[in-house]
Amino acid sequence: MVNPSSDELQAVCRDWSSAIKGIADGEGRIAFFRTELPKLLYRRELFEGMLKGILSGHPYPNLRQETLFDNELVLYRDSGRRFSLRFYIFGPGEHTFVHDHVSWGVSASALGPIEVLRYRNEDDGTAPGQTRLRMSGRSVLRPGETETTLPLDQGIHRTGNPDDGTSLMASVYGAPLRRPFIQRFSLESGRVHRVYPPHLKKRMLVKQAVKMMAATPPN
Repeated sequence: MVNPSSDELQAVCRDWSSAIKGIADGEGRIAFFRTELPKLLYRRELFEGMLKGILSGHPYPNLRQETLFDNELVLYRDSGRRFSLRFYIFGPGEHTFVHDHVSWGVSASALGPIEVLRYRNEDDGTAPGQTRLRMSGRSVLRPGETETTLPLDQGIHRTGNPDDGTSLMASVYGAPLRRPFIQRFSLESGRVHRVYPPHLKKRMLVKQAVKMMAATPPN
């Protein structure tokens, strides 16, 4: 099954991969994608074609691929692990939970407004699993406008749709740090939870179950 929009999206990403090979530092790559991502999003017909392809049964992007967010579509993973391109669909008033990242990122609105709420971690680290966040900024991206996210405490935020329609966000993320999880923050309780990729979480649960079975005598 052929979907020209999907083929062209991947071709653009391959061109990006070649272009950033000569850009060694994160700041340079962020600057590259702040320019290039809006150019891609202006070509709205590509994303419209991709979404219509999903409804007609095209296998790209793979809806069964496990991701950290249930509204996330993975459009491209660079074979050299330089970056990935992801797409997020927000219904009316929907937002992500407050979280950090393990890489830099550049995000932009592809359709409708995208709200970005940023937080500063003011915790002193004396209570494990707890934190104290203060809102440090808010912006609403219109189509073509970009937002940069930095790793760990420098990039704690939540994103979503402040409107009553459907909003679409595209994000490019750089190579991840070695930490295998992101952190989810509760503004109400101050609790911090580790969020692992689904395949890794399942493996951890299996390991725990095997250890428990070995320590528990049979009935």
